[in-house]
This record gives sequence, C-alpha cells and structure tokens, in this order.
Amino acid sequence: MVNASMETVPPNSLSSRHIAIKIVEIIVVCVIAFLSLGGNILVCITVYRKKILRTITNMFIIAVCVTDILLAAVAMPLTIGALIIDYWPFGSLICQIQGFSIHLLVFQSLHIITLTAVNRNLNVVRPWLYKRIFTKWTTLFLILAVSLLTAVILAALVISLSSRYEFHPSKAICVMIFPNRGASLQFTIVFSLLFVAFPTVIIFACYARVLQTIRTHRREYDATRGEHDSQSVLSRKEMKLTKLIFIIILGFSSCWVPCVAIDIVDTTQTEWFPRQLYIFYTCLGYTSAVLNPWIYGFMNKLVRKEMVFLLTSTCRYVASRT
Repeated sequence: MVNASMETVPPNSLSSRHIAIKIVEIIVVCVIAFLSLGGNILVCITVYRKKILRTITNMFIIAVCVTDILLAAVAMPLTIGALIIDYWPFGSLICQIQGFSIHLLVFQSLHIITLTAVNRNLNVVRPWLYKRIFTKWTTLFLILAVSLLTAVILAALVISLSSRYEFHPSKAICVMIFPNRGASLQFTIVFSLLFVAFPTVIIFACYARVLQTIRTHRREYDATRGEHDSQSVLSRKEMKLTKLIFIIILGFSSCWVPCVAIDIVDTTQTEWFPRQLYIFYTCLGYTSAVLNPWIYGFMNKLVRKEMVFLLTSTCRYVASRT
C-alpha cells in the first residue's frame, strides 16, 4: 500500500478466488471501513462537544482522525468495489486518485504522529518552551504545513520518476509502478529515508528523552512524597497522556512496518508473494485507520463516556424512527 514498486503488476487473481474467500474479504474490508469511519467521526464529535478536550495534543489526534476518515471514505470503498466485481471498473483517473491518496494520507498521518511525539517531548522535558511554541494557532499551522509539504514532496517524486498508479489485483488497491527498476530503487531509498527512517528516529528519540525525564520525576516525587500534591497530580496526567500517544504510535507502527517490509522486498525480487499475503497487507494497512479512535476511547475515561453516550443516543433515535 505504501509502495509496490515493480515495473508490472501481477495478473488478475480476483476472478479465480473461491466464493467463500471472496465473501470473507469483502466482509473484512467493509467492517474495517465501518469501524474506521464510525470511530474517527465519534472522536471528532466528542472533542467538539467537550470543551475540556479541546487541547493542543488533541488537535494532533483530530488531525490523524481526519486523515483516517479520508482514507476510509476515499480508498476503502474502491477496494470493496473491486473485490465485489473481481476487477478494477473505475478507470485510470480514479486509480491515480486512490493510489496517490493512500500514499499521501498514510504519510501525513506518520508525520503528524511525529509532531505529536515532539509535542509530548517538549511538554514533559521543556514545559516552559512548550508553552511558547505550541499555541493553538501555531499547532494548526504546523499540522497544515507538514501536510502540505508531504503532498508537495510526494507529487514531486511521482512526477520526477515518471511513475504512475496501476491496479494490483492481489492487493485490491492501486499501487505505484515505475518505468524501470532504477527508478523503483530510487523511490524506495528516498521513501525509506524521508518517510520512514527520519520520522521513526525522531519519534524514538523524543520518547527516550520523555521516559528518562519521567523516571527522574518519579524519583524526585518518591523522595518528597506528599509535599507537592498538585504538581504530582499534574505529572500523573501528563504521564498518562504521554502513554496514550505512545500506544497510538505503536499501533500505527505495528500495522505499517510489515507493509513497508513487503514493499521493500517487492522492489528487489522478481517473484511475487502469495496473494493471501498481499490481501493481508492491504487489510493490515487499512486497520491502522481503526486503531487510533478506539485506543483513544478505551484509554481516556471522558472520551469513552462521551462516545458511549453518542452511540446510545444515536441508537435510540434510529429505533424511535423505525
């Protein structure tokens, strides 16, 4: 999903599927799309309704939710359509849109998550600097700037390497292909360094510093237990939020690291992986759009309570109209 960079795509493997496998694949992607749309929309509504949740950190979470909503609304229905019909019926233009959208939205999510790690680092390690840098307006500017920069760099790579998107039947999505293997390797190197290695190093460096600072604070608190109650409560809140963001990052990484590994191997081999691995790849990548809202809802009591209220209210309304 991130980069299937071969000169050609494998022959159509959708039409040869057993009917039971076809039904299971359609149901799985439909469930992923439903949970992604529903969960991310619920989180957005929850933060909008509760003023106490309109924090700087939650601006990053909402930004990731928006990219996940777009992924579920733009890419997943097209995959479902192809799985139902057994081929890509939507034409070349829609294929370019789906392929580029998947690339763009995934990379934007990763870079926004990287900003979130920097946000947590400054909040815990340099709180005085955090208050000067991360206002609501500067946070909005950073999110928009990173998103725009990601789009410009990705578009420049696609155009400069004369690449295009074609439907990959085994993955049931449109993937990037190149005129030759040299261009494919160039993209893989740039992609691996700029879009994977660089953000990953920043994230782990930020959290290594955060963990070190938290350990120091804990030792200081244990040595002066009871003397700084208000400060210790604030510290616990910050540590809980930092843990939440770290788990969201782990969830995102657990979905995309295997996909990136498959893409890199695809670039250097001449034989295709089994189709079952490719469709698992697509479902795993799409699942990343599901994890964020449900992790956030599960670990945040206020968000969880509001999401349950919205769900029950919606169910009551639907029941009253039928």
